[in-house]
Amino acid sequence: MAGLLGVLMLGAAPAAPAAATTLAAGSDPSGWLELDAGPAGQVHRLTPGGSADWAMDVNVRGEPAASLEVGLKSEPAAADVLRDFLSVELQSCSEPWSGGSCAGGHRVLMHRTSLSSVGGVRVDLMGPGNSESSNAHVLLTATLAEDVPREVQGSRTQIVVGFHGSGDGDGAGAGGGAGSGGNAGSGGFPGNPTGPSSGALPDTGFRLGGFALLGFVAVAAGFGLARLRGGVQ
Repeated sequence: MAGLLGVLMLGAAPAAPAAATTLAAGSDPSGWLELDAGPAGQVHRLTPGGSADWAMDVNVRGEPAASLEVGLKSEPAAADVLRDFLSVELQSCSEPWSGGSCAGGHRVLMHRTSLSSVGGVRVDLMGPGNSESSNAHVLLTATLAEDVPREVQGSRTQIVVGFHGSGDGDGAGAGGGAGSGGNAGSGGFPGNPTGPSSGALPDTGFRLGGFALLGFVAVAAGFGLARLRGGVQ
């Protein structure tokens, strides 16, 4: 179960989504993820102390996941001064997010954390007491510190987010291991519940998970945040 979440771009102007590739389906995939990164073209302003939200919906098709996690990391090329003044927060909701509001089942997955400290972080998306999961609704919030220095303006970095699901090889929905990869999905949602479309990222039951690029981040007063759809739609 793996897929491209989409593209998050902070910069002076919107940019086109990155080209996506498709992971070939196995002969009998037991499960896959459908990911919706939200509508394209929404623009926010990031000023010192300001923040930007990005909602992501994940649906597990086929067999349910016995384990479901979200992971975060920043690219090592990020300017050190920028990573110290940009923070990220992860929240989940039992229903799709409406803007930054959750109608019920709100949980804080990761409190606001400096971008320089999120490398390798993975957070459990399974609800309390749940042994299986068929969906998740996650909100990522990026915040620029109020005391950001002038020299940070125009700096760029990358944030990488991935969903990782696991289940067993015979589709029983338990156990399994998680891996990582750079493959991305593209195309429409599958209409056949017995297997993924050519645009889904399938799984054979034991090779699950993958990181996905959110995009370049340029943080500065007066710069815009353009959120673009990418991956499986």
